[in-house]
Amino acid sequence: MNPNHTHRSLRILTFCALLVAMSIVFSRVLSISTGFLRFNLGSLPVVLAAVLFGPGAGFVVGALADAIGGVLAGYAINPLITLGAGAVGFFAGWGWRHLPARTDGLRLAGGILLGHIVGSMVLNSLALRLFYGYAWGVLAARIPNALVLAGAEFVLVRALLANHALMAAARGGHTGRRS
Repeated sequence: MNPNHTHRSLRILTFCALLVAMSIVFSRVLSISTGFLRFNLGSLPVVLAAVLFGPGAGFVVGALADAIGGVLAGYAINPLITLGAGAVGFFAGWGWRHLPARTDGLRLAGGILLGHIVGSMVLNSLALRLFYGYAWGVLAARIPNALVLAGAEFVLVRALLANHALMAAARGGHTGRRS
């Protein structure tokens, strides 16, 4: 096995584990709850994993953070909500890499928005409806919540991506956008 590949894999695994922990803290501790709406930046580390390491890493970080965070908070794991958390990361990463936009900013915004539409607005709302009986009208309030969080995440991820030292550390020394 190539030692450079092993070192890079270990670096990515370490960063993703750190991002899982950050997501749990951001969503469970640094959170403002108003009934079934929660304002937090728990998806920020998920989106960062997706942008830095790809859609698969974004999915894993989102799903693991949701499952571990839920268990730590005393909740049973709801597979559809966990899938929604992973979908935020997957689609943010997919959009970042594949959306046909002229600028990195548009691709990033489109990816984050796509992740929140599929993961937060569709899958998590469907889970709340199916498992907990929330009315569709009540769930409509989740839309502006997801849009505000997506906007905040866009601004913060843009700022983090501008930090070349962070990018170099995450990438293992080189500053290329894609690996």
